[in-house]
Amino acid sequence: MKLKISMVMVSVVVFLLVSCAPISNADTPLPAVNFTVIASGDNTVNGQPANRKLEIYTDQAAFNSSFYFFLIPIREHTVDFSSRRVSLLSLGIRSTGGYSISAEKIEDHGEFIKASIVIKKPGSNCVVTQAITSPYQFIEVESVKELLFEERVEVVNCI
Repeated sequence: MKLKISMVMVSVVVFLLVSCAPISNADTPLPAVNFTVIASGDNTVNGQPANRKLEIYTDQAAFNSSFYFFLIPIREHTVDFSSRRVSLLSLGIRSTGGYSISAEKIEDHGEFIKASIVIKKPGSNCVVTQAITSPYQFIEVESVKELLFEERVEVVNCI
């Protein structure tokens, strides 16, 4: 009898401990990190960047140097680099139009932030500009944590 009561008590305690376990937060969305698009386009004013690149700027001088390569701004864009970073998303040279690159969302993963990048390319049924392009986007991110990139390619069907 004592053994049965002990077994029931152990079962109840185990059940209570298991039911008090923390719920998995796999379905809980991660906190979003705010970002602003500073500039975007598909051509540069001072030459074509040959290769695709994702760059992060942590100071005004480095950002200005790259920014002026891509466009002649109407006014200088000043960034508070003590609380923010700027990132360049560039596809490099493309033989036609119809391509783009953009930040879709940025999430805080605790020790780092992750930028989800979408690269769009024209489908085979698209009519595109027959000119060399260089799609790019500059984004200002409201964080100084390490920035990691995740890319997704999307083919755009035009018909």
